[in-house]
Amino acid sequence: MTVASSMPASGSKQPPSKLWRVFWLQGVIPSNILWAVAAWALMQGRTPLLLAMFALLLLYTGWIIPAVWRAAPTANNPNWGVAARGLTVAWGLNTVLVVFFLTLQLVAQ
Repeated sequence: MTVASSMPASGSKQPPSKLWRVFWLQGVIPSNILWAVAAWALMQGRTPLLLAMFALLLLYTGWIIPAVWRAAPTANNPNWGVAARGLTVAWGLNTVLVVFFLTLQLVAQ
């Protein structure tokens, strides 16, 4: 199967898949906003806000991974579903590890 054969015909318009909305609008954008607030709190030395953001990020990560996993089969191309699952799991593991090590650093201070 080639890339061209997996794409819809130029005249047909397929609606965006549910995966697109879940991955980008519920996953990538909110996650980056949460991390931006956490980074700002870290730079400003606002430890209570930072810890609250860490808790929120961990809860959010626990929610978004299954949400993307369930939405993956709705992709117009199955490869996008596989990619979205992999990227979301990798992002989730990164979130858990960064939160863990930054928390260790805060405790050591």
